[in-house]
Amino acid sequence: MTDLAHSLAFPFRNPAWFRRLAAGAALELIPLLLVLPMILAVLGRWHRPFWPSLALLPLAAMVGLTCRFLVLGYLRRTAMGVLNGTSDGLPPWDRPADDLVEGLKIWLVAVVLWLPAVAVTAGAMFLVMALTSTSVAWLPAVLLGPPAALATLVYLPAGLLATVAEGDVSAAFNFDRVAGTIGRAFGPYALAFLVAIAAEILAQFGLLLCCVGIFATRFAAHCVAVHAFSIAYREGMATAVVPVAGPGEGAI
Repeated sequence: MTDLAHSLAFPFRNPAWFRRLAAGAALELIPLLLVLPMILAVLGRWHRPFWPSLALLPLAAMVGLTCRFLVLGYLRRTAMGVLNGTSDGLPPWDRPADDLVEGLKIWLVAVVLWLPAVAVTAGAMFLVMALTSTSVAWLPAVLLGPPAALATLVYLPAGLLATVAEGDVSAAFNFDRVAGTIGRAFGPYALAFLVAIAAEILAQFGLLLCCVGIFATRFAAHCVAVHAFSIAYREGMATAVVPVAGPGEGAI
């Protein structure tokens, strides 16, 4: 519990924290810079033909996903250091190839974990439209969408951390084990959500730093959330019940 209180200070522990936060902020900012001409064109503030800007969309999407994978891979290494107890702050940005591959894996796991909530809500909407009329198709989205999304949000951090801790993407789908870890550390896990929400609220003050400061503060908020959830997950793993061998049981 005490470690969770230190999560807000975690991104600033290492003496090189400024450079490491700046690198993360740049990866958050680059995709926006690529789509900025299209946004300005839609808003009528871009006094050039729209179609050349639209041609940049595939490039922007590719670069945006690459930046996202790099950030996710970096956050994975951050979580790994916290889980192992070896972290002294943000790690260096010295493994871009590994971050890219591992970030892609984390992103795919997150997408798959969201699929049940999306599928249940969409399936119910199509069923209602088929049995009644399209005018009430919104009803399943209101009744099923929020609970399904909430359940996914509660499970998602622990599921992703299971993948990180075990180095296996399938660990996120071992629902009994992940749910057991959440249950054993329910207090710290709930507190981690509060810490993450508080960090996101504080990150909005980054707008005061010439607006672009929001990218640095939001990246710092992501690191705070990763630290808080990793501490909670580590506590859940540490309190797992280990079976004790009975008389006569031992090595074969």
